[in-house]
Amino acid sequence: MMHPKRLMAWIIVAAFSTTLAATPQPTQHNTKASSEEPFRSFRMLDAKLSLLTLQQDALKAAFNPMQSGSGSIAAPSGRRTEAAKSMNLTAAGIGSIAGRLERLYEGRHQRFGIQTFRVIRIKAEEVQRDVSAVTKAQTGGALELAVKRLDERMVSLVVSFQAASGGYGAVRCSPGAWTCCEPKRSKDPQMACMWGCVPRADRCTGFLGPRIRRP
Repeated sequence: MMHPKRLMAWIIVAAFSTTLAATPQPTQHNTKASSEEPFRSFRMLDAKLSLLTLQQDALKAAFNPMQSGSGSIAAPSGRRTEAAKSMNLTAAGIGSIAGRLERLYEGRHQRFGIQTFRVIRIKAEEVQRDVSAVTKAQTGGALELAVKRLDERMVSLVVSFQAASGGYGAVRCSPGAWTCCEPKRSKDPQMACMWGCVPRADRCTGFLGPRIRRP
């Protein structure tokens, strides 16, 4: 039989080991992914926006030939429903990525980053609402108006993304420096920025991108 003192020590060690195993630990993958933001997400958003544009074309094609005037529209077909569903899912994905970046910069207390990605998230949500409006249109006139609004929302979403990401791929910083999105001083209402380099994180007045690794 195990000695009582040894038994008690074994129980304490086992309990301590179980606690360590149950405690979630930050993974190297998550830390690395965060350190590559927002460039990592820019690549994902660019791909999703390209897909969303193709899906928008498919949605329009599903309603062709478009009826004009006040005549009623036939009930949505399977093709129209599928096109709308695909577009909604992609727009939701864009909103999710933008929302994650919004929260990232909230954690970093970088207001310009919060505002930039909040705008993109909201515009992605507006695209979803406009897709629903297209599918729910009851007359040709209502359909034309809904499609026009969707076109405008799509352009606005793409422009907002380009305003935040434009030129990020061309940034060349010295090892150890930080990439930084500095707000553009212009009358443009978009949350536009210019990507450049700063020697220290506290020199960035906009929001930070990845730090260039030292050799």
